[in-house]
Amino acid sequence: MEEIKSILFASNLSSKMETVFKHAVETAVYRKTNIIILHVMGENPRSKKKMRTVFGKQLYEELKSERRKGARDILVGKNVDALKIQQAITDFFQEKSNNVSGDTHSFISKVLVAEGRSIANEIVATAVEEDCGLIVMGCKQQGLLTEAMGDSVVRKVLKRSSVPVLVVP
Repeated sequence: MEEIKSILFASNLSSKMETVFKHAVETAVYRKTNIIILHVMGENPRSKKKMRTVFGKQLYEELKSERRKGARDILVGKNVDALKIQQAITDFFQEKSNNVSGDTHSFISKVLVAEGRSIANEIVATAVEEDCGLIVMGCKQQGLLTEAMGDSVVRKVLKRSSVPVLVVP
C-alpha cells in the first residue's frame, strides 16, 4: 500500500463525528501518520447577500467571525461537548495502543476551518493542498447507499477526489 503522509478528517462538528474520528485515529496509529482536521462552513451566496442587507456589512462580518471562532473552539477542545469527545478519544488511544500517549494532539498536526460555496470542493482541495493520502468522513448509516449515490457532500467528494476516501457510517 502507498504511504500516507497525512489523513484529512472532514468534520461537520456533530457529536456523531466521534465514531468517524476514532476511525481516523485508528488509521493514523496503524499508518504512523498525522491527522489534519477540517471543518468547512458552507456559504450560500444568496443568503449571504440577504444577511448583509439585514445586518449590515460590519455586523455580518462580526457574526461570521464569531461562527468561525466557535467552530475552531469546538475542534481544538475549548468547548464542553468537544472536551467530552476529546476525553472519549483519549480513552480510545489508551485502549488501542500501549505505545501511544493519551495526548490526542500529538497526532493532530493542523486544525483548519474553511469557508466556501461547495463543501465538497473545499474538502477535496484541502486534501490536495495538504498532500493528504486519505480523506475520512462520515455519513448517515441508515442512508449509506442513498447518501453515497444522492446529492450529498459524500457523493460529491467521492466523485471529485483523486485521494482515497474512507466513508464511515
